[in-house]
Formats: sequence, structure tokens, C-alpha cells
Amino acid sequence: MRQVAALLIAVGVSVGLAPVGMPTAQAQSVGRTETMAKRETVSRMLKPISITFTDQRLEDVMSFIEQLTGAEMEIMWLDDRNPDGLDKEALITLTVKNVDALTLVEKVIAKAQFDTLSGGNSWQMSDTGAIQIGPKARLNDFRRVEIYDINDLLLEVPDFDNAPEFDLSQVLQSGQGGGGGGQSPFQDQNDNDEPSVPRSERADDLRALITELVEFDQWVDNGGDAASIRYWQGSFIVNAPDYVHRQIGGYRWWPARRSAQSAATVER
Repeated sequence: MRQVAALLIAVGVSVGLAPVGMPTAQAQSVGRTETMAKRETVSRMLKPISITFTDQRLEDVMSFIEQLTGAEMEIMWLDDRNPDGLDKEALITLTVKNVDALTLVEKVIAKAQFDTLSGGNSWQMSDTGAIQIGPKARLNDFRRVEIYDINDLLLEVPDFDNAPEFDLSQVLQSGQGGGGGGQSPFQDQNDNDEPSVPRSERADDLRALITELVEFDQWVDNGGDAASIRYWQGSFIVNAPDYVHRQIGGYRWWPARRSAQSAATVER
């Protein structure tokens, strides 16, 4: 892991290190504050809502959600400087019953999906704890490096399916003959064990699975430009926006009262 950190430092990436000039204790305090801010925002977004929107302006819908929850939202609107964004004038028709505000946001931005140039819409958490909402092309401007230890996923558990057979009849016949003979009652199956798959090959299979199931179009390996993934000594080094990291590793700081079933969904 030291080699990984050294490699990233060499290319100008800080991994779990205090910023220059900031004491370690102060950096840890900043990290805790950031985590608390994110948890508070999501906790507010878990407020249950039942409502019907009929041809309501998208800006009014998002303003309603923000005022109802009190959560800080950074919405990436379409404007003169940003040709790709959420259209404030897009009309939303939607009915939800007893869903949390975050689910409502997901449904609303899905309704506005065709108002973006490409890639669709999503949400992610900012460094300040606000929830960013907008086209993925805009969210991709906010990327970070995460290191995922995958040693447990690469562990190959042996399959003991070649146990010798015990021939009881042979033992009885030997006993009747009185000779003893010394022949073992166990019969060797003579099965040839399948060759072990190299760790690097198993890592490649896992990487292919991630890039196929998680935001396929965003990975450099698939022709995108938002996310990259590399294997290094038992870990994946992933440089990607937060909404991609969320689908790979989830949020460790997710509020405890969120049900396990909801928190385990792909989008969360």
C-alpha cells in the first residue's frame, strides 16, 4: 500500500494525507466535519413525502423539495454558460406516495432525462456535504481517487472434491483371508486438479464486471472519459466522480435508520 501511495503522490494525488501545512489532527477534524455534513444532508433527504405534481416547472419542484427538507442542494441548471444542464422550464408530472425525498429527486431527474444533451442525470455528494444534482457530464467535473482493497475477492477457496473412496468389502475380504496384506482400503481417485487461475486474471475479470455493470459509458475502458480503474497489488485504484464511487463501494457514513433493503440498491 505504501507503494500505491508513493505512486499517487508522484502524480500529484493525495491519498488519506493531511494537506501541506495542515497538522494531521486538524486534517482528521476536517474529514469528520465533512462526513457529518454529508450524513446530515442525506438524513434530511430521507424525509417521507407523498405528493402529486401536474405540469409543474422543474425549478419549482426542486425548490419545493429543498425547502421541505432543508437540505443543501447544488442544482446544475441549463444557462448561457452551460449548454448541458437541467431545464428550469421542463414540466414535471409525477405522483409518489410515502417515498423519501431522495427517491423523489431520482424520479424527478429521470423525468427530465431527455432535457440533457447526453449521459442522463444523476446525483452525488460534494466535498462540502451538499447534494449535487444534474447531468452526468457536469457531475464528471468533480472526481476523486479511491483505493479499493479486493484481496478478499481474489481469494481462491480450494474445492476438496477428490476425497479417496473407502472400500469396505476389500477390508472384509482381507480379514477373512487372514493375510492382512497391508493394502490400503482407500482408493485414489486419480483426478487431475484444475489449474489455479492467476490473481491478475481474476482481477481483470472483476474489473470487466465493474465496468460493465456500473455506468458503462463513463469508463475510459469503454470509450468514456469520466472514470478509470487500474489494478495494483491487490487493490483497484479508481479515479471517478462520486456517483460512480457510490455504486462501487456505497457510503460508509450512510444514516443507520435507512433500511438495509433500500441502502443496498444499485443507485445508492
